[in-house]
Amino acid sequence: MKIAVLGSTGQTGRLVIAHALERGHEVMALARRPERIEAPAAANLRVVRADVTDAGSVTAAVEGADVVVSALGITKEQDPAILVEGAREIVSAAPRVVWLTSLGMGATEGALGTFTGTLLKRVLRHEWDAKDVAGRAIRAAGGTTVYSGPLTTKPYQGNGRLVRAEEFKPRMIPPMAPRAGIAALMVAEVETPHFADADTIALFDTR
Repeated sequence: MKIAVLGSTGQTGRLVIAHALERGHEVMALARRPERIEAPAAANLRVVRADVTDAGSVTAAVEGADVVVSALGITKEQDPAILVEGAREIVSAAPRVVWLTSLGMGATEGALGTFTGTLLKRVLRHEWDAKDVAGRAIRAAGGTTVYSGPLTTKPYQGNGRLVRAEEFKPRMIPPMAPRAGIAALMVAEVETPHFADADTIALFDTR
């Protein structure tokens, strides 16, 4: 399967690339600055320059891909419109998209209770509306949004799963998520789609 990865220079994006390569997929790693991509040398890896702020750049880069996996994120210094532009450009060009976003935002607003939800909205106000719009665009195009709690660098124990957002019971403390686990779950959804046109939440069994 040909998988294009957006957000390839980020910590999670790098793990998506590594896991997809391990699974034997052909991977196209997209980045505004390809020299920053840290990925193992592999015959089935192609690094492609693409910038969501450059109209048509991503569209051309994902040509031929079966699916796009996005771990795209922004800093407080960046324009949150990047997320919206990226989502809209991807869904117009890719057959399918698996999109990573933050639990408690967008379709999962309220999932963390009133107090934690209000605090989260204050902390992430810079990107709050943009993530909601981006998520809606992905879902409307038949893609899968994966909502994750705070990301950690802990090793993945194979104890994760995706559940539909409507099945998640609100809780004040957001569930932690190992980046490696998120990468594995997103690639698994690429290989065997269970949640097309759906909002999902990544959960990890801590017992």
